[in-house]
Amino acid sequence: MPRTRANIALTLALVVHLVTAAISFVLAPQPAGDFDRYYEIASGQGRPYVDFQVEHPIGTFLVFRAIANVTGGRAAFGRAVVTLNLAADAVIMSVIWTTWGLAAVTYYAIVSAPIAGLLFTRIDFWSIMAATIGVAAWRRGRPAIAGAALAIGASLKLWPAVLALLLLDPPARRKAAAGMFIAVGAALGFTALALTGAGSVLEVLTFRGAHGWQIESLVGATIHLFTDLPIRMESGSWRIGDMGNHTSTVLFLASAPICLWAGWRAMRTKRAGAGWLAGVSTLLVLSALLSPQYIGWLIPGGAIAWVEGDRRPAWLTVAVVVLTQLFWMTYQRVMDGVPFAVGLVVLRNLVLIGLAVSALVTLARPRTALLETEL
Repeated sequence: MPRTRANIALTLALVVHLVTAAISFVLAPQPAGDFDRYYEIASGQGRPYVDFQVEHPIGTFLVFRAIANVTGGRAAFGRAVVTLNLAADAVIMSVIWTTWGLAAVTYYAIVSAPIAGLLFTRIDFWSIMAATIGVAAWRRGRPAIAGAALAIGASLKLWPAVLALLLLDPPARRKAAAGMFIAVGAALGFTALALTGAGSVLEVLTFRGAHGWQIESLVGATIHLFTDLPIRMESGSWRIGDMGNHTSTVLFLASAPICLWAGWRAMRTKRAGAGWLAGVSTLLVLSALLSPQYIGWLIPGGAIAWVEGDRRPAWLTVAVVVLTQLFWMTYQRVMDGVPFAVGLVVLRNLVLIGLAVSALVTLARPRTALLETEL
């Protein structure tokens, strides 16, 4: 895209982000399932994860508690979350622009615009920001910052941990990057154990011990489309069917080898974008919970892949985002089991599988083959 057109596209996308943030800020004091739940966690009495349930990692809990202590009420708490989201979004764009350039930040701003409403009213911007800072610091030769950022990101949402193997390259910086990742992760881990006990990890992995498949997950959407089983609200999301007590943990562990290989291969081939997309999309495919805002985790990886020349996974990321917003616009029909609406969810999941396969195939090809393809 010529620079003038890119600047215009970026400006229009920024307007969408700002308008969406402003609307979210105005509506934040009103009753809303996610904000209400965040405040319930932030104001809980007793030991978190023990005396009251917390489905988020320790970093997110600590941020919630800090916001609640400063704001002192639900309305101000909601507005503070939106404000932090806007700040995180600005940091993400700034880091992408200064590290990967105008094309990358334009991609990010445009592709994230359709789901900006979802992202500004949740907390996923925080982990996306940490992961973006971590990968950018790795790219710029700042291993200690990279390790700390990814560890903090994993304490907000678990998914940034799939990028950790990037820290092993180049060998001269492994000790600083891995050491900082382990040190920060250990400090946060000990904080969690001191506050909560070992049960907190299982509570996060099982999302408060949920037994049903979320209706947007790969398995849940398929069951919802092809059966008449009723859906139910469980642990904050609409779920269907039943799974074993530790199924979500098993799925997380099953995705780990693929995610680790993707990070290792991305390190070897210098394909951070494809590695990001391969690891995160695999994690999402093999998950019992696939809330629509989780798709935002992919977008910085798509932006990096775009400027690295891996256009197919970057375009598939766009398709996943667009399909997610399409079914979110008719989510009541998804809950009602209308075949067309549920079919959009299934189609989105199939494209997500295609994204994972495309990114993994890109990583599997030798570096020379990648360069010949680009030429």
